[in-house]
Amino acid sequence: MNRKRAANGFAKAASFLCVLLLPLCALNAAKKGEEPKATSIPLPAGARAKARSVFSDIKPRIIDLIEDGSPRSLEVAARLMHHSDVSAYTDNEKTLLQACALMMEFCWPSYQANWNCPDIRGSNYYTNVMFSVRNGLYEAPASDELIANLLPCLCLFSAPKNTACYASVAASLEKVLGQKSASVAANYMMAALLNRQGKNAKALTHLRLALEKDSSNKDILALQMKVCIALGRYDEALATGDKLLAADPQSLPALELCCDAYYAKGDMVRAGDLAAQILMLDSRNGKYLLVRAETAMDGGDYVKASTLLDAYSRGGKSDKSFYLLRSRLQSEWNKSPASAGETLGQALLKYPDDTELMLAAAKVASDGDMKLVGKTALEFARAVLKKDKSNKEALRVCIAELAKEGSYEEAYALSSGFKGDVAVLHDHIAICLGLGKNDEARELALSFYNKNRSDPEAQKSYLKVLVATGRKAEAEEMIASLMDGADTALKSFLYYEKSFLGANDKEAVACLRSSLTQNPRNTDALTRLYEIYYEKQDWKRAQYYLKQVVALNPSNKKALAMSKKLDKIINN
Repeated sequence: MNRKRAANGFAKAASFLCVLLLPLCALNAAKKGEEPKATSIPLPAGARAKARSVFSDIKPRIIDLIEDGSPRSLEVAARLMHHSDVSAYTDNEKTLLQACALMMEFCWPSYQANWNCPDIRGSNYYTNVMFSVRNGLYEAPASDELIANLLPCLCLFSAPKNTACYASVAASLEKVLGQKSASVAANYMMAALLNRQGKNAKALTHLRLALEKDSSNKDILALQMKVCIALGRYDEALATGDKLLAADPQSLPALELCCDAYYAKGDMVRAGDLAAQILMLDSRNGKYLLVRAETAMDGGDYVKASTLLDAYSRGGKSDKSFYLLRSRLQSEWNKSPASAGETLGQALLKYPDDTELMLAAAKVASDGDMKLVGKTALEFARAVLKKDKSNKEALRVCIAELAKEGSYEEAYALSSGFKGDVAVLHDHIAICLGLGKNDEARELALSFYNKNRSDPEAQKSYLKVLVATGRKAEAEEMIASLMDGADTALKSFLYYEKSFLGANDKEAVACLRSSLTQNPRNTDALTRLYEIYYEKQDWKRAQYYLKQVVALNPSNKKALAMSKKLDKIINN
């Protein structure tokens, strides 16, 4: 037994001597020009981190809570550091209490720090970080400590537009998550960063990790809604919204996100209802004034939409959405393409390359047969297609404008590839008639009509083909069958087409006047009456009908040119 103890004592002594002699051996090796061999002495688990830690005097439980960073964890950490006597706080406790309050303020705005933070005398790395965060700056970590890497990342929230710090923040958060993968604060901040970078699928992964430990956190749930909306997962977003509203039915952020989800989903009724609730809480909220105006317009309440747009403009704002809605109101309610064009012209001066505005301008310019900021509808549509070759709305405008100017071959080439699109199909049928491709026109129109006999557009296209191809008996029979039960707009169209079936001008004029009785604004009927009287050289009556065409659309270039020509004839 004594020999064994002696042997153990000798081994320990030898080990101690080896430790003392290792640096000397390495030095001698260096002097001889030899490469010193790497030597490692194993340390107990966690010993390296503790030796390096600035907060070694703080209980590990408190550090763990702060590293987790959830509102509840921060609150518990602060309570564990509390002293009734202010003089009892250590400098590190003061620093950490301030750090916890800073995290609560910027990371968790839905919660409040309910503890006192004693003043800190002097400065250290952590006080410098907190000062930088408040000024929207990223302070590089002074060590690999988790808290040292976590705190600078709060600049994501104090300066959300400072994209220059994103790479550094991402690197710091990666270090934090490498040490503590379940940190609620780190996962939430990483999700916020990824959301801003458009990486929403990855953001959702981090949000779910954060929610595993803090499932009722309002700020995490709100960001999850935002991310789900961006991913098109509207039902999931709304389910999350229900949780938020169940906890606080008057929560403005939750109401806004739910409104956004319904709007993105296309449920304009629910979006409008929520927008109304938001405006009751915040009557000057410009974004939701516009949402409410749009939903009112969709419901045909143009008076309310006009009032809401006026309220928005009184706030001195005029963004793209406002211009689009105002121009739409002027087109649909005021029936004034000229006013709508003027509004879009102002918008294009502010946003000259905006695709949505250019497309709206193309449609208004096409309807009004006019130029906006010196460009035609066709030029606007082609500019949109240059940016987005598959934009169907722009293609429709191109096809319609080419057909209008008689460029049937080019129009036919475009419309042939979009026969499955209903709006383009009607244009394509008209183009076929213009090119004399009557068989193709009739085949397409008949096929669509047979599948959609109650659709007014299908009825119109097929009737146009019957009239244009001289199938008088079939056309008259169809007109008679549709006339009963037709609304005024359809009746006006039916009488207009019937005017081409009359035996003489007298019958044609009678049909055209019946068309105008149903719809006095039918420019096709007014223009045809002008043409009939012009051919008869009945200048006064021709002028009477042409003036109405110009009054309905003061920007119609063709009508203005015809009016100018007629005025010369009458005046001479």
